[in-house]
Amino acid sequence: MQGIWLDIESVLKLIAGNQNISDLHLSANEFVSYRLNGEIVRKEEMGRIWDESMEIILRQLFKNNPQRFEKFLADKEADFAYVSKDGTAYRVNSFLSTGRIGVVMRKINSVPMTLDEIMFQNTADTIKKNILASQKGLFLVTGPTGAGKSTSIVAMLEEINKTLPYNIITIEDPIEYVFQAKKSLISQREIGHDTWSFDNAIKSALREDPNVILVGEIRNTETAEAVLDLAETGHLVFSTLHTNSATATLNRFLSFFPSDMQAGIVERLADSLSGVLSQALVKRKDGMGRIAIFELLLNNNAVRNNLKKREIEQIQNIIETSSQNGMITMKQYAKKLLDRQVIDASEAEQLVNNRIL
Repeated sequence: MQGIWLDIESVLKLIAGNQNISDLHLSANEFVSYRLNGEIVRKEEMGRIWDESMEIILRQLFKNNPQRFEKFLADKEADFAYVSKDGTAYRVNSFLSTGRIGVVMRKINSVPMTLDEIMFQNTADTIKKNILASQKGLFLVTGPTGAGKSTSIVAMLEEINKTLPYNIITIEDPIEYVFQAKKSLISQREIGHDTWSFDNAIKSALREDPNVILVGEIRNTETAEAVLDLAETGHLVFSTLHTNSATATLNRFLSFFPSDMQAGIVERLADSLSGVLSQALVKRKDGMGRIAIFELLLNNNAVRNNLKKREIEQIQNIIETSSQNGMITMKQYAKKLLDRQVIDASEAEQLVNNRIL
């Protein structure tokens, strides 16, 4: 048996140092693979991974804790965090596929990027002024899996951490980036490790004197209503959804609730929403990885009125015509990247085909 399969650290050395690799894929009877600049690369010259080797690798990821491995076999999947010997953090999902073990490891930046690094200055300044300086409201960060939502949220929370004397509580599944308290206090709670569920942790957070609360993902009606409760009680709340635009996000949020509740929920959302940041990743023209495109909606009287009237599609027109207030559509953002020759026309065309632009 080849030694490389026996040691997860040896496998991780394959992607160490390459900032353009985002995910490592390991599955029994498959090739070692990783996502480079958004595309899957297979290391076929290394041969396929043996079944026995995947069990060894997963046990190593579980730090050779037999109870965790037995729980995985019972649950048939697991989400957790792993920090390699070189200090790189990974978000890990383990699963079974046709009865064989598979693992996907998402690499987490050890040093958080700033808002100024990941987006245009005007958009970053708008978020700092209108969202981060606020003391209440619900701000939703949205996009497909792998769109960089976690990078954006970490950048925003770290900006607060560096500049404001707040108490920040995060509720995550699992914890990805571990913050170091600076000007703010920070408590990070992981589902299954520090608390049993998002709902339990949210209820507990209200008794923990928070200013800012991150609810890692809205997955059901209970969590959707809970984040509204938090925003209404004077907290700044961040959360995520898997939607491609601001209007799709508003529709998706309302869809968590039965039709007989939506009239009341839309009133509450209209009054509590701070804004929506939607994003996607595209390839850079220079081949140096990928870059995010953003859509930013800020709640104002026009947005609020249209939301209350359930004329959500009209909100897209408000974003398009409110650049003076810092709002921007994905199409407008992509055009800026095209004009600066950061991306090429084929990338923009692909976004159109995928109904993102």
